[in-house]
Formats: sequence, C-alpha cells, structure tokens
Amino acid sequence: MPETGQSISEVGEALASKAAAAPAAPPPESRQWLILAVVLVGTFMVILDGAIVNVAIPAIRAGLHTSFGGVELVVSGYTMTYACLLVTGGRLGDLFGRRRLFILGLLGFTAASLLCGIAPNAAFLIGSRALQGIGAALMYPQVLAVIQTTFQAERRGKALGLFGSVIGLAAIAGQVIGGGLLALDLFGWTWRPVFLVNLPVGLLAVVAAYFIIPRDRPESHSKLDLGGVVLSATTLLLFSVPLLEGRDLGWPWWTFLCLALSIPAGFALLRYERRLADGGGSPLIRTDLLREPAMRYGLAIAALFLVSYAGYMLIQAVYLQSGLGYSPLKSGLTYTPSAVAFLLMSLAAPRIVPILGRQILAVGYIIAALGYCAVAATAAAAGPSLSPWELAPALVVTGIGQALGLSPMIGTVISGVAPEDAGSASGMVTTTMQTGNVLGVALAGLLYFTALGTPVGGAHAVATASAHAFSITLPVSAAVLLVAAFLVQRLPVGPDASGNALIERLPGWASGFAYSMFLSTGGRAGDHLFADLLEHVKTRRRARMEAAPDRLGDLLAHYFEQESADGPWLQYLQREALAFGDRPVPREDEREPFIQLKVAEMRDRQERGLAPADLDPQLLALLSFSVATYPRLLRQITRMTTGVTAEDPRFVAEWSDFLRKLGERIDR
Repeated sequence: MPETGQSISEVGEALASKAAAAPAAPPPESRQWLILAVVLVGTFMVILDGAIVNVAIPAIRAGLHTSFGGVELVVSGYTMTYACLLVTGGRLGDLFGRRRLFILGLLGFTAASLLCGIAPNAAFLIGSRALQGIGAALMYPQVLAVIQTTFQAERRGKALGLFGSVIGLAAIAGQVIGGGLLALDLFGWTWRPVFLVNLPVGLLAVVAAYFIIPRDRPESHSKLDLGGVVLSATTLLLFSVPLLEGRDLGWPWWTFLCLALSIPAGFALLRYERRLADGGGSPLIRTDLLREPAMRYGLAIAALFLVSYAGYMLIQAVYLQSGLGYSPLKSGLTYTPSAVAFLLMSLAAPRIVPILGRQILAVGYIIAALGYCAVAATAAAAGPSLSPWELAPALVVTGIGQALGLSPMIGTVISGVAPEDAGSASGMVTTTMQTGNVLGVALAGLLYFTALGTPVGGAHAVATASAHAFSITLPVSAAVLLVAAFLVQRLPVGPDASGNALIERLPGWASGFAYSMFLSTGGRAGDHLFADLLEHVKTRRRARMEAAPDRLGDLLAHYFEQESADGPWLQYLQREALAFGDRPVPREDEREPFIQLKVAEMRDRQERGLAPADLDPQLLALLSFSVATYPRLLRQITRMTTGVTAEDPRFVAEWSDFLRKLGERIDR
C-alpha cells in the first residue's frame, strides 16, 4: 500500500509494477472462449453419438438382420466401454497431458466412427462402437479439465454452464439429426451416415485442437494405477452386462452371480484405492474426494438424473417408431419442441443460477418429472392416434426441466475441485454419469419391454400395448428425478453460497429491500425475513471461522477476502450505523452471541500461542472485523486513498498482502 504523501499517479504506477511481476495470466478472454469452442465440439460429438443411435434402432435392426437385444448392445457397447474407461482417461490426461489425450481420443473416436459406418454385420458394429467408447473416454474427461485450468471465477461458471447446455442439446439434437440423415438416405446408405457424419467434423476438430488448445505440463512423478483400471472396469462390467443382457437371455444363473459379485468388487476397488493413496501412490479414483459431501451427493444426483434421462430418451424413440410406426424423420422432429425449450432455458440458466443457487437443480428435476408424467398421460389418453402436436406441450415442459437440471449440474459437482485435480474429478463425474446412462438404458428397457409383453394383433394392438408400456415406464423415471431433487437439499452450502433460494442471492433488490424495510421501521416490519437473512450471515461467518488459517496475518487476509460475499449485509450495517449511532439496535440480543464467538476465537488463538497474549481479545476481534470490512464499508475513502476501487483485483491483492505483513508485525 502507498506510503503517506504518495500521489495517486504514483500509486497507479506501483500497482502496475506489482501486476507486471505477478505470475503469467490465463489466456486472453477471446482465446479462452475459442479454446472452449474447440473442446465443446468434442463434447457435442461424444454425446451426440450416444443419442443418435436411438432413432436409428429400427433401421439398424432391419439392415443388419439382428434382434432388439443386438441393437441394444450397439447402444450399450459404446456406453459400457466409455463408462469403464472414463476415470482412466481422466488420469491419463493428468499423466501425459490433457491436450495430447484430447487430440488422441478425438482421432480414435473419428476412426472408430468410420468403422461403424462400414460395418458389415452386427458383431462388427458392436466392436466398432466399443472402440468409439474408448476414444470418447480418452477425449471427454479432458474437456472438464481444460475448462477448470483455462477459466477463473465467474467465467469458469459460465463455461461449465455452456458445457452442461451442450450435453443436453447434443442428446436431443441426436434425435433430430439422426432422423434427418435417415430420411435423406444419402447414397442409399440408410443408417450408416449417422456415424460417417463424424468424419469431417472430427478431422476439423483435430486440426483446431492442435493449433488452439495450449500445451499443458503433465505430471512426471506418478504412474497409471493399472490395478485401479482393472478393478473399476471389472466392477462396472459385472454390474452392467447382466442388466443389459439378462432379459433377452431369459435371466440365466450367471447374470445373478455377476450382480452379486459386483458388490464385493466395488468394495475391493475402494479399499485398494484407499490403501494405494495412504501408501503415497497415485490412485485412479481419489477416494478422499468422496469424503466431501458436495462430491458425494453431487455424484449421486448426476447418476440419478442420467438414469432417468437416458431411459426416457431410449424408450421414447422406441415407442414412437416401433410402437406408433413413425418414420425416423417424424420421430426426430417430434423432439423439436423439447430441443427448442432446452436451448432457450439453457441460455437463461446462467441468469437463474444467481437467483436460485443450488435449488435450480431441484426445480429442474421437479419440472422434468412433471413433464414426464404429462408425456405419459398424453400417450395413454391418445393411444394409437397420438400425434406430435399433442405431445408438444408436455415435451416443452420436459425440455425446460431437463435444461435446468443438467446445465448447472456439472458446475455444482466439480466447481470446488482444485485445478490440479481436475482430470481425476472430471473422470469420476463423467464415469458416474455414463454409469447412470448404462443403468437408465438397461432398467428402462427392462421395464418397458416387460410391460409391453408380446402384443397379439396388428398395428393397432402394438400401438395400444406400446402406449400402455410407455405410460407405465415414464412415471418411474419421474420418481427417480424426485429422489434427485431431494438429494439436492443435502448438498452443503458453502460460505459464499446461498441457502435461501429466492432471497440471499438477490443482493440487488431482495436482500437490500428486506434490510431496508427492517431498518426504516426500527425492526417492526420484515422481522421474519430479516431473521432468515441474519441466520445465513451467521452460517457463512461460522464457516469462515472454521476455515480460518492459523497465522494472524493470513487470518486477517482470509477474513478480508471472504467478506466480499456480504455486500448487502455490509451496506445494511453502514445505514444502521447512521440511523442508530451507538444506541441499541433491533435484534441486538441475537447478534451479541455471534460477536462474542469472534472474541472467543481470538482468546482461543491466544491460548494456543497463535496470537500475542498481551493484546485484548475483544480489541483483536474488533481489529479483524475492521480490516476486513473497512475498505468496502467506506468505498469512497478506499478509492481516494489508493486510486482504485475496493473490488479492483489489484487492490484486493495489495490489501491482502498488507494485512499479512501487519499480522506478522503484531506477532513479533
């Protein structure tokens, strides 16, 4: 900070010099969004190929003369290898470089798409789809890792929101694009262009990635956890294969044995990874991340959403084409209302997140559940005569809910992960999602075809039975979403996050209005609202105390840096001080214990030798509050003294550094 008498221009020069000496900044903003565009192309291809096959199921069955079970393997063969190797792909990105693995995965995915397009039989196609899954597993985890390391603060949240939007759009667009390609029947190749379309896009994306994505420094001190790779793949295969194949095979004894063995295999995996980490190794799965409630509940929410979502997308495609006899194009276009609603709501979601906070997920899941039930009710009421126009309103509701539930979900789960752990964490997140995808396909298919049975009669009987099975399956998917909505309430609220969905995250007017109403009436109006807001302030500050560092200088800087989340509260205190002076204030009795908690914190630090014992703990508590809030309480003084505003990153860095030095002086 400037010495006494230093001019504003000198302050500016000093701050500029300090900034120049700082570590290299992230890529320029324009370059950041270009990097994001490239990796999102890869994301779109991976998700699109998981969904585009749904609309091509009847054409593949007819073209390759295979059963529905065989075509289900075409869908799940991709998803299984993808899910089994996602964590491995994320870890390989940490070890060998995320840019390198992204390009390698993209090349493998594109080459496998060519093999899928020229497949002569079902077995060749299933194998090629498995290779596609391997390429996707190498490429996809790098996307989240690149976002984590490229973007900072608010931009990272926006980038993660776009990432979530692309996932949902690709899944829905797969139906429309697949239907259009099948309707065009390019060169008489029927279903094959749904895979071959990846070739030009993939090759262009490889070239763009090579020149645009910056090189990163891979880890050099650790090795790939091969034991974790084998155990994780074994666990997933033991669990998923019986669910996918059991119904078609008549549930032979080995399917139940595999399901039973998947439980001890999962425990063995977790135990092995924990022991490896305790021994100083580099585990494939970071079990320490699972101890965090945000990660634990977030992964459960992601799995449940994908179970519901993947099952819904599969059985709706089967119902429209096999049940109602829609053409691939008509089936794909039926999704248009849902796709449009999803797109518009995905664009709006970043503006809604500051209002609803984590509750945006719960709202989305509830709306989507209502949409599923509306789709089921419409299908049951219309029967064989169902038209796309009748489904449109329910599909719009579904699209809105899916967008709100998916777009912010990724950021909710991994936004708190350190950049160096991004590869491992993103691999865990995407593995969970794809495991949910496998389960959704298996369970929804099992429920739908069990309810369908073997219809006797012509097309009318098939359509009637299909509508019945469809209307039974979708409410189950809706129930799964409601469980996810319940788990959202278990997600922890961080010190800077909102627990009150519609109040605290609206500092522009809702919080300010509540505080002002309480202040202007001397505490006689808005009492309940003020109490709710006050409780959130207390919760955040307690969390800050628990996370506070030991050294006094770091402590002062910690409180200053965290205080930025309390803008409306600080403004209220400023107005309250002018209104009441040193007289008692409303709810003073409720605030006093919290202030004394701060004093007790300082006294405890003195007893532990972390603060000078000869200083008054009450005055130390007042000092920590003063240095943390003063610059933002008296913003005009801060600006006139330093030449920059209190929120300027240069001032934040300078003031934090000053507080650390001040704390060191006091400690001497």
